[in-house]
Amino acid sequence: MSKFLECIGVGKIYPGKTEPVEALRGIDFTCDAGDFVCLLGRSGCGKSTLLQMVAGLEKPTSGQIVIANRELDGPSPEAAIVFQDHGLFPWMTVQKNVEFNMKARGVLAAERRATATQFIEMTSLTGFADRYPHELSGGMRQRVGIARALTTRPKALLMDEPFGALDAQTRGKLQDEVLQIWEKQRTTVLFVTHSIDEALLLADRILVFSPRPGRIAADIKVDLPRPRTSQSPGFVALARELRGLVGADREID
Repeated sequence: MSKFLECIGVGKIYPGKTEPVEALRGIDFTCDAGDFVCLLGRSGCGKSTLLQMVAGLEKPTSGQIVIANRELDGPSPEAAIVFQDHGLFPWMTVQKNVEFNMKARGVLAAERRATATQFIEMTSLTGFADRYPHELSGGMRQRVGIARALTTRPKALLMDEPFGALDAQTRGKLQDEVLQIWEKQRTTVLFVTHSIDEALLLADRILVFSPRPGRIAADIKVDLPRPRTSQSPGFVALARELRGLVGADREID
């Protein structure tokens, strides 16, 4: 696999009311094209900040981020981001929401419709194209957000706790669907989570973040066969190791 993303000495400092706040310090890691990497750690450790910098929505205070051999200096055309708050436009149907990014890029209407239909089907939203967000469940709204992100055919899909507000059953279904999409598309995925179980179910690698200032405390390879179950001995052993690293139970929020 070819190296796709590289963070070199990345740090982030925000101005504070009385003194600066150091969110991240000395973040160094690389990931290959097609990797599924989870960023795991407590609230406030800088995981989401790093994701936004990889998306080009925030600038590092120090260090550099390289995507596809190009240093990032603004919003990345290679990446699409999915937030916990799906950010759908309430006055638009599912179809129009999914088409939005393409319309903003000047894609012709016929191509927009065809591409949107493809990803609506891929995210199990067939039959709901004419519905509005308020007519959908939380899980379905998050599917729309994922479909909209995928329409730009990003080389990197950045997911910031996308299932954190969902019930356990819906969360499990969407985890399965994201894995199916990833296996078909082989898009590089960076996925922020507080859940050790979620990270182990999804990731090839888990980057464990220390408390603020966030640093990478461990880089854990998850060499478990898919599909995974939380009852397997390998899963249980890795969960125990991760709990030791973060000093917490499985859910570390």
